[in-house]
Amino acid sequence: MSRSERLLPIAIALFAPAIGLLNNSLNAEEVDYTTLILQYIQGASVLMILWYLNRWLWLKTEKRNAKNKYGIILAVNAAFLVLVTALDSSGISEKFGGEFSPLFLFIRLSLIVLIFNIVLRVFNEQKKNADLKVQNLSLKTENLKFQVDMLKQQINPHFLFNSLNTLLDLVENGSEDAIAYIQNFSGLYRNVLQSAQYDFISVGQELEFLDAYCNLLRVRFKEAIDLEIDVDSVHNDLLILPLSLQFLIENAVKHNQLSTEDPLKISIKASEGQLIISNKIKPMEFSPPSEKVGLLNLQKRFSILHQPINWSNENGHFKVQLPLKSTDDAQ
Repeated sequence: MSRSERLLPIAIALFAPAIGLLNNSLNAEEVDYTTLILQYIQGASVLMILWYLNRWLWLKTEKRNAKNKYGIILAVNAAFLVLVTALDSSGISEKFGGEFSPLFLFIRLSLIVLIFNIVLRVFNEQKKNADLKVQNLSLKTENLKFQVDMLKQQINPHFLFNSLNTLLDLVENGSEDAIAYIQNFSGLYRNVLQSAQYDFISVGQELEFLDAYCNLLRVRFKEAIDLEIDVDSVHNDLLILPLSLQFLIENAVKHNQLSTEDPLKISIKASEGQLIISNKIKPMEFSPPSEKVGLLNLQKRFSILHQPINWSNENGHFKVQLPLKSTDDAQ
């Protein structure tokens, strides 16, 4: 029950009888205060009963069609008003008109019932609108959660596909690093599965994961990757979407030339509540087909859960800005 629903009947019950009684007392030659107080209590009680009776009727007939609903409300109110009018032996009619007949009392009370039902209808419509907004918000939340879950399901297959491709290359080339790669990969993939269960992890955790992932890349590419991380420890407790950095490193490795003579330099820096990841663009002569799973996945997840990411391709460098989330905002 809203605050207005609690206060409105009290206000009407207190002031409506008082107005009629004040008018009668001003016109009377002599005022009997005891009778006046009794009349006031009776009038206030009748109004309170009328309000809660109609409110109860609205609740009980909520699921009925309009014709039955208003028919029940009309019948019950009519019966109650006839009873009140018939029992008007203590001068209730005087409070609402002084010298007027019980018929006038019935009419006055009928008007009050009409006003009550109009007010209750307004409250009912407001409640329906509020419930509808809550339902829409709930559906929207569920829809966004579903989208995030679907995007998360793309993480593990994507990571697994790229890692197995790397392993395949190692095996085909007869590399002695294949066994070490498998061992490192199994532990890393376990962490991937665990981190994918959360919407956010700390920057410190993400950097630890990234370091482990880059160790796998170095098994294949040796010194062909130069990763520079300049993130002050004060940023470690801020939050980021899991595997965000790994996606960007994957894209950089996939679309650029790598060699020990001219290593691919990737920079990760923290600035003004965001991580900035950049790499020099060194396009491959025969670039592999790209479905942009990593970047588009990252863009959708950030847009749904936090803020959109920004990226640019300027001055021969590809740069992505990932917004960080404070722990206070996450609560």
